[in-house]
Amino acid sequence: MNRSPRIVVLGAHGQVGSSLVRQLGKTGFGITRNDTDITDKAALYRTLDNAGPISALINAAAYTDVERAESERELAFAVNADAPGWAAAWAAEHNTPFVHFSTEYVFPDGSDHHWREYDATGPLNAYGESKCAGELAVRDAHADSVIIRTSWVYSEQTGNFVHKVLNLAASSSSLTVVSDQVGRPTFAPGLARAAIRISQDSALRSRIKGGILHLAGGEAVNRSDFARAIIDVGVSEGVLSHAVPVVDTTSGEYVTSARRPLHCVLDIAQAEALGLRLGGWKDSLPVAVRAAQQ
Repeated sequence: MNRSPRIVVLGAHGQVGSSLVRQLGKTGFGITRNDTDITDKAALYRTLDNAGPISALINAAAYTDVERAESERELAFAVNADAPGWAAAWAAEHNTPFVHFSTEYVFPDGSDHHWREYDATGPLNAYGESKCAGELAVRDAHADSVIIRTSWVYSEQTGNFVHKVLNLAASSSSLTVVSDQVGRPTFAPGLARAAIRISQDSALRSRIKGGILHLAGGEAVNRSDFARAIIDVGVSEGVLSHAVPVVDTTSGEYVTSARRPLHCVLDIAQAEALGLRLGGWKDSLPVAVRAAQQ
């Protein structure tokens, strides 16, 4: 039986990937790590060949454990660099639009300057290096691809910063959170909607300068203030019985294996000029918090 062309999503179990699959419905098809090993080029290509016909390919698969990437560097590069390059090459060979997700961690420490798409990258940790290598691999393989850099992604799923804060606040008398890491929290469903639109609209893709787009939530905030907002919403939504204080600390005082960039805020002016506005995290945060009750 002939199938209508579908948008195929790699990494369909992740925060963005699952949002993509839900929104696409019957017009999409999700591929998870249970379906294929994307670090095996032959296996990846067999899976894509069998998934056709494909109208667009969106890569939401990623190795995202920033700490473990320092000790699992080879695996991080296999997932974040090799696999996206292979997927982009497959898409180019089949004349298929390709959209790939990257991160603000390709940049070093920032300041009041917000990082623009054409600013020089300079990752500070293995995770950022692997994502930067993935961007280069995608651009080399598919000249018309679109790379979406985003930041601080959260969703209704567990395992993100929002749900970690809620869990800690429910079991601790206080939380200590860094205040010198600043970014734009981004709600996965909004990010997914924009990515679908980009994958379907060739005119829109042609207007993205250099094939790189910064797409993130509207308001920048530091980690500790974001944690306070999560707790406040948790109390108002009945997820938490009471508020707990958040104590500010600095990244220098908080010992980790991976160095994280300070004040790493993406400039989203190009996305807004293209009509791709995700809205502020204050509006979507209650949705993610309410999901913690389910």
